[in-house]
Amino acid sequence: MRVIRVFVTALCIVNLAQTARAQNVTPGAMTDDWHVTVYPVLAWVPLDIGIGVDIPPIDGDQGESGQIVDSRLEGAFFGGISATNRVWRIDGYGLWASVGGDRPERPFLTVDLELIYGSAKLGRRVARNLYLTGGVRRVVLDYNITLGDLPRLSRRPGVWDPIVGIGWHHDDRPKVEWHAVFEGGGFGVGADVDLGASFSVDWKPISHFGLTAGYSILYLEISDAAAGRDLTTKLTVHGPTVGFGLYF
Repeated sequence: MRVIRVFVTALCIVNLAQTARAQNVTPGAMTDDWHVTVYPVLAWVPLDIGIGVDIPPIDGDQGESGQIVDSRLEGAFFGGISATNRVWRIDGYGLWASVGGDRPERPFLTVDLELIYGSAKLGRRVARNLYLTGGVRRVVLDYNITLGDLPRLSRRPGVWDPIVGIGWHHDDRPKVEWHAVFEGGGFGVGADVDLGASFSVDWKPISHFGLTAGYSILYLEISDAAAGRDLTTKLTVHGPTVGFGLYF
């Protein structure tokens, strides 16, 4: 349901871009029209998943910490929209991923984690193809964690992260586009650490339709409290992405 909400928000971004497209251009500004790209589905195929859990001592026990050894992936998908007039750039996307892992030796650890991740960003061009960006991201973790002899912890915390970043978008060719993005956020306001980076190439063999492929990296560190215990979860996921785009 949250992924659907993110996608509806992204559709609103398209409407805003189309409205801006119809408005007169400010004197002295670039005269390029707004161009909109919709990525209905991007499949993410993580090559490596790292999950670490740290539970500090409480009421005389020693607490526990551990990293998974065997990881598993149940599914991961993107959906996104971008709009640009090559001076300003608007981006919105949502992500769903279901991952987990186990550590059989002491301390025993098993993790089942569902990640829902959506963001909206505004960028301003500062050099050729280079944009500075800022925005907000919603991060929701639905986790079930068993660590050592401690009670099983189950929670669904959600945080809002401010994010800033930089993007390189070489999208002025009719057939091929190149994109590279790095962004960070959280700053203790929401997540402790929220870092992401991606690189992708869009190939448009016909008008309004293209294929996209790239590589994405995500690192999250979120502190939470469950069953009276403090809990810090660290998630690292990286791997290739593939999908298709619609261009207007």
